[in-house]
Amino acid sequence: MRGRITYIDDLIPDRSQAPPLSRRERRHAQDSRGSRARTPIIVAAVIITASAIGTSGFALLSQDKDWVHKDRANAAQVTTTSTTTTTTTVAPTTTTTTIPVFAQPAAVDLPSVPGGEVSEGSTGPEVAAYQARLASLRFDPGARSGTFTSDTTYAIHTLQKIMGVPVSGRLGEPERVALMNFQYPAPLKPEAEANRTEIDITKQVMTLYVDHQVRLITTVSTGSGKYYCYTPFYQTVRVCEYANTPEGRFTFTYFVNAWHRSPLGQLYRPFYFNRGIAVHGYPDVPVRPGSHGCIRIPMRIADYWDTLVKKGDIVYVVGKTSTTVSAPNVVNPQQSALPGTRTVGGVPSAAARPTTTTAAPSLGPVDSTTSTSTPTESTSTTSTSTPTTTTTTAPSEPPPS
Repeated sequence: MRGRITYIDDLIPDRSQAPPLSRRERRHAQDSRGSRARTPIIVAAVIITASAIGTSGFALLSQDKDWVHKDRANAAQVTTTSTTTTTTTVAPTTTTTTIPVFAQPAAVDLPSVPGGEVSEGSTGPEVAAYQARLASLRFDPGARSGTFTSDTTYAIHTLQKIMGVPVSGRLGEPERVALMNFQYPAPLKPEAEANRTEIDITKQVMTLYVDHQVRLITTVSTGSGKYYCYTPFYQTVRVCEYANTPEGRFTFTYFVNAWHRSPLGQLYRPFYFNRGIAVHGYPDVPVRPGSHGCIRIPMRIADYWDTLVKKGDIVYVVGKTSTTVSAPNVVNPQQSALPGTRTVGGVPSAAARPTTTTAAPSLGPVDSTTSTSTPTESTSTTSTSTPTTTTTTAPSEPPPS
């Protein structure tokens, strides 16, 4: 028996044979068809919306990833900058002081020495030429009058001490040649202050420098080294010590424009620089050390020394080892000049003259003397201002200061 084939249409009921639907059933059927028709549209909209959201999310995620990479790159840059910070050190500023060239005098010709030698009391145009040359070299020979005076003798003392020959105060052929070709000795402290005083204990010479150049050279007499005793002011106990001029660097502290009384004698116009030690005038400056420690200089130079230096200027004492011996002539420099006589000895007869303030002589430029002609100057350069007089008693013996 052949099998029967069943088709799908056979499974769908024949609606023509079905009974008619009521109004309610028809309305329900219409609602169902409408609902089935809207369902695909809603599903499609949901699918499209989901796709859009997915696409946007992927885009946002991609952008976030880009920002993350950028932030990491920036962070890496910041880290690199902080680890490569460098420190710059500024070198300190240095100041270099240039010392000017030390000027030396030019050579000159001088006339021959009449009779082979001239000394104190000699006169003539040759003496005037020697005096002019001494003045141009910053020695102080006194008035360039052609008369060989005690001031000229002191200038020759200074020259002979620098030459290293016997100090006689007489000018012969060796001194004439030395004057023609004179050169200053090297400064003891070439790199020291521009304005300073150098005291050479070995040569017994004092040199004043102004702006690193020689302003004045003079003979001096310093501590003799001898043992002595004295009684200080306002004390009863005697003090014994050696007459030394201590070596070192000092400053001028106090000046007395008068004869100043000390336990060891009267000091003429002293300028103190180391307690009771001073540069002061002395009527007869020996050619060798002879003081108790002070610096003795010629009276003429003492008359204007205070116009060349001032309080606070530097003093160097060189050439002798300093000792532990206390400074001699210990006296309070602030104490005013005391009238009357000193305890031991007395003031020399020269002290009877009033103390005066004399302008420093014009010694001329170092190389100003270029000829051997006789200078025309014949008057003294020791003009004075109104004197300041201090009354003192003048015993006959000289002071040991």
